[in-house]
Amino acid sequence: MNALSHCALCKSRDREVVQTQSLALLNRDEACKIDFSVCKACGHLQQWPPVSPELMAHHYKTFATYEIFGDTERLRRAPPAVHTERFLALVRDIGVPPGRAYEVGCAAGEMLHQFKNHGWQVRGCDLSPSAVSQARAIFNIDVDLGGEENAVPRQNDLDLILVCHVLEHLYDPPATLARFHAALAPNGYLVVEVPCATDPQSLPPGWFTFEHLHYYQPAILEGLLRNAGFELIETRIDTHTHHYPVIAVAARKMPQPPLDIVSFDPTNGVLLAHSYAARDKLLWIAVAKRVARLKEPVFLYGAGMHTAQLLDRTNLAPRIIAIADRDPKKWGQTQAGKPVISPQELFAHPAKAPVIVSSYVSEKHIVDALLKGGIDVSRIVPLYSDMPGLASRAAAG
Repeated sequence: MNALSHCALCKSRDREVVQTQSLALLNRDEACKIDFSVCKACGHLQQWPPVSPELMAHHYKTFATYEIFGDTERLRRAPPAVHTERFLALVRDIGVPPGRAYEVGCAAGEMLHQFKNHGWQVRGCDLSPSAVSQARAIFNIDVDLGGEENAVPRQNDLDLILVCHVLEHLYDPPATLARFHAALAPNGYLVVEVPCATDPQSLPPGWFTFEHLHYYQPAILEGLLRNAGFELIETRIDTHTHHYPVIAVAARKMPQPPLDIVSFDPTNGVLLAHSYAARDKLLWIAVAKRVARLKEPVFLYGAGMHTAQLLDRTNLAPRIIAIADRDPKKWGQTQAGKPVISPQELFAHPAKAPVIVSSYVSEKHIVDALLKGGIDVSRIVPLYSDMPGLASRAAAG
């Protein structure tokens, strides 16, 4: 069976496309077309068909390298991030003593570093060569370079597997969970966190995105874990800390396969998919109206997936001078045929055009960086909050 032609969970071929995106990726002349679909048999939301593994690998080497920035000593002394605090608290609250922990998709090892500080023996794996190098250089943590499909089968008798915002990126979730189950010691624990497909009004624009192959509803995530041989210990949904809801589940390895396989009712998934797609369309219409106020050439700040989505939903591309980004690996590349430049090049550029902040999650941080770099407030155009620059341009128009 063609792995790209059926539902990743229930293997049905009965889908409904709810949104299509055409995305300009770094250094690629041809846009990437993606269908976001809902399975009419089980209700799971997913890319269907998903982007190819080869294209996803290209993405992780260029767009999403998951590095960290800052002084080495400061990074080592930094307190746990919010998601790490949540994992530490969940592990503590369910009474798991320190032992051997392995994190799948550990990036530069920030969470493993904090678990190590709490007495755990830690290892992990990640697809990003630069992030793996940082884990070793900054935190002295040995990280396997590669995906879980190769790294996890080499592990055994683990006490804890940590999976933070990774399961939504993987092509075959049931097979992945089976590998986790096999790598754990008897009564070992798995803690998984993913974006939570829930109330459409709580989901941001661009929530359907290139990197995420799956969009988990709570019942589907819990059912997947049960079907993989895990006993659910605790589920926590956080709707306030992030820009979107997240769901964390702690589960324990059961010694025997489940007697009853959980099946899924597609009703909620189909309703959620339609409701969110309609809301997302309205959100992007509002963004397009903001962009339409600007008639002159512009800069963008952020050579990322939000920019790819922004260009897909507006007529902005012909007016872009350049796209600035803080990641030095992107400098000198192109997105939608436009050069990617450093923030310093933007600050020194003779063109004093508006700068559109192309990010939902990091909008405030980018605005602060632009102001610190000497960009006048009248030139800064955020898309999701009000700033004097945008207000003055709207009034002038």
